[in-house]
Amino acid sequence: MNKILTGKSGNVILELRQDSSSAWLTIKRSGRLVDEKEILDLIDEAGIRSGFEEALQLIRERGIEKEYDKPFPIAVCKKDPGKQAVLNYHFDPDAISPDLKKLNLKDLNRITYVKEGDVVAGYSDNLFERDGSIYDIFGDLITPPMVNEDEARQLAGDLVRYESRDFIAEATGYPYLNSEGKICLLTELQVKAEDVPSDIFLRSPLKLEIEGSLHNVQIAGAESITVQGNLEDCGIYTEGDLQVKGDIISCTNPGIQVLGSLKVSGIRQSRVYVKKGIDFDEYIEHSTVACDGDITGSYEESRITGGLTQSGANISIGSAGSHEGDETEIEIAISPFYRALLMQMTKEAVRLREDGDDKALDELHERIKRCESELDKQLNLFLKRPAEQKKSLRVEGYVHPRTLFRVLKHSYQIKSRQTGISLVEKE
Repeated sequence: MNKILTGKSGNVILELRQDSSSAWLTIKRSGRLVDEKEILDLIDEAGIRSGFEEALQLIRERGIEKEYDKPFPIAVCKKDPGKQAVLNYHFDPDAISPDLKKLNLKDLNRITYVKEGDVVAGYSDNLFERDGSIYDIFGDLITPPMVNEDEARQLAGDLVRYESRDFIAEATGYPYLNSEGKICLLTELQVKAEDVPSDIFLRSPLKLEIEGSLHNVQIAGAESITVQGNLEDCGIYTEGDLQVKGDIISCTNPGIQVLGSLKVSGIRQSRVYVKKGIDFDEYIEHSTVACDGDITGSYEESRITGGLTQSGANISIGSAGSHEGDETEIEIAISPFYRALLMQMTKEAVRLREDGDDKALDELHERIKRCESELDKQLNLFLKRPAEQKKSLRVEGYVHPRTLFRVLKHSYQIKSRQTGISLVEKE
């Protein structure tokens, strides 16, 4: 319902139009001069605070003439024509095709991923994203369009939840729209080995399953990685588990680093650091292996030949050494994983200091401090463990000469071939 206010002289009329959220002024022809103060008092009485510039714009657009006895706008609120709230994506909805089989790892490496708790889309309350006026003619903030909550919840797909006008990621991954237009999160991916590029360093937040063998690739993953083949001349870092259905071969620069567990058929001429346990089927040959958990080989077939293999817990394998007399070191030590990392980072610090890369050196020093702190923590856990938790080393089959066993501070050099050996931690 419109409201009409009249000035003291009766010659000035102000009409507040509810349907268009505007104020219109009519000046009657009386032959007397119009008192500007009377108009301002009327505007003040009506409580009009904004919309004056919008009124001038409307006058220009429509070519409205200010004439006697004819109303003209003095305040206008431009309503947003859209009745529904607009959904804003905080990612490129065209970056990932709904057909996930077409995904290219190289392209995916250039797309920004989100972390758990990040807002991936939402119905924005940002005032400056509205098409119409922010305030009505009385200076009050205009309430944003309402959201159909039921329809909004239907747009939340896999690993995405809807909450208070926002769509929130429930894991780390890449947001995308599926074939139904729902907002989903990509957290795992199956790719063929030939589609994994070798010319770039791949960083992936996804759980990866790779069909085939990888050669000369560099991958840093936040989740578990499964390779249905061999790893040859590769650099792999994962914060999850690593499962290699084939062998790890010639992976030394920088090698394999796993913060979870490793399952593999065999390891040859490689550098492998594992925080948790290692399960292997066949062999560890001429490699440097540091593992804070158990190292367990298959009962009969597994063997360790050459190199240095260290565990922070227990070792159980089929045979040790070789007929050819390769020097083989097998050791149980305190946190070999962090000790190996610390040694590797110390060497890297020397190189960076020689290169004069101060920024990288400062970052590396922070990582060294964290590694030293974790090593101290592991030492304290070792010293405070229950007395009955003894570490052990067991070989079921042949033990060949030139094999050196160490269990903490005690060493055992094998000089002649024997069948089986069982060593338990001593005081």
